[in-house]
Amino acid sequence: MRAAALLLALASAIALTACHNSRDTVDLLGREWQGNAIAYSGYRTGQSPKTDVRPSQEQVEEDLRILARNWRLIRVYSPDRHGEDVLEIIRRENLDLRVMLGIWLDREPGYEPDNAEQIANGIRLANEYEDVVVAVNVGNEVLIEWTEHPVLEEQVIRYVRQVREAVTQPVTVADNYVWWRDYGATLAREVDFITMHTYPLWERKDIDEGLSYTIANYEEVRIAHPGKTIVIGEAGWATYTEGNLHVPYGGDEDKQQRYYRELTDWARENQITVFWFEAFDEPWKGTGTEGYWGLFTVDRKAKPAMQSLYPELKADGPTSPAYPERIEATGPDLAVAFRADLAAALVDGSINHLGPGVTMSGAVPLESADGGRALRLTFTGESWGGVYFILGAYDASATDAIAMRLKISGEVTALELKLQDQESGTRSVNIMGYEKETGEDGWRSFSVPLTEFGEIDLTRLTQFGLWNPGDQVQEFVPCELLVDDIRFE
Repeated sequence: MRAAALLLALASAIALTACHNSRDTVDLLGREWQGNAIAYSGYRTGQSPKTDVRPSQEQVEEDLRILARNWRLIRVYSPDRHGEDVLEIIRRENLDLRVMLGIWLDREPGYEPDNAEQIANGIRLANEYEDVVVAVNVGNEVLIEWTEHPVLEEQVIRYVRQVREAVTQPVTVADNYVWWRDYGATLAREVDFITMHTYPLWERKDIDEGLSYTIANYEEVRIAHPGKTIVIGEAGWATYTEGNLHVPYGGDEDKQQRYYRELTDWARENQITVFWFEAFDEPWKGTGTEGYWGLFTVDRKAKPAMQSLYPELKADGPTSPAYPERIEATGPDLAVAFRADLAAALVDGSINHLGPGVTMSGAVPLESADGGRALRLTFTGESWGGVYFILGAYDASATDAIAMRLKISGEVTALELKLQDQESGTRSVNIMGYEKETGEDGWRSFSVPLTEFGEIDLTRLTQFGLWNPGDQVQEFVPCELLVDDIRFE
């Protein structure tokens, strides 16, 4: 007998209406409607899934006891040892929590054996912990174009079918709302419900637009898939942001508190399951924006959004970093990396590095006779990362190419050059295929025709970037990158 059937149905239970082999009506939240749920990953300082240093069972139990005071449904991302610890402890300690179990899919081609192991472990745990696992999620953001671990939709569908045949819980796939809105019709017929992500903060919305933008994203997906149950699998607000992929100083403790209150109230009033992202800060994701989405700090101190519920966990001071003085993109040190007209178009403080795999050292002297200065980026090779240069709405329609000089230390054969406009999203090409010249000093000149970026609006470019140096098998590689003489020509 399926685990979810053991839960008492609500009068307004959620009907999951898959077009084939439809699962029975399922109440994902169990006995009590909460209106909210939460994403949980328990990695603390010095721990990381990349290094296989995982939280102890004692630490996981501490976390789950904190969460069980306010939530009934949590989301975990992998059926690895950490995910299994979560399920084991919930059952052993008889905690009033249920789990949407994630199956992590990594980049294909390249990680097929790892993905097969994830599928097998996910099926095993869903069946072994049928009383705890109420839904299974196959893949997290593997379909949206900007993903760092893409898997073809056809393969995702094969994985979904494999899991659905082997478990009794409803099965879903989690991805960005844009993908579900624009491309999700086929996959929607395969899953029992849709799991969408929405982040107003990443789309340069400030707090006054936060909830309304979230609702608009949800409605767009709902209209695209009438009759289908839709769960918001990730929505949240960081308490610190780095760079200008957000409004200036968009991350803020008070803004998080407001968004949490508004989003939770809306979810409860409309009986929509919303997983807040996330429970605790995770330093392994980086010292910038990615590390500060938690409602609690990495030391398990309550941020303002949680302090009324957890007064004993209230911190003595701020729970997030103070903002440092920003680097002005048009200042005397960094502007020299750009031709004058492009430097003038960069918005205030707009050189923004993101991801755990990259650091930015600012402007450094060029190793060349002209004695100028260039931007230096250091890539660890251990994870994704890159840099964006944020434009207001730059008009490059009178130009034919984007060009720059690079000096690369490391065996790099792939480096993503990204362009983005205000409407159609990001387009990427491998800049390494467009080298024009290598000088005796090691500087290499590149020029990429703008036609290579497809149907992008050249009259309103919002940003361009350099991302993810890699090798021929699409693995990240360590390198130092000097960037100079960026221009549209």
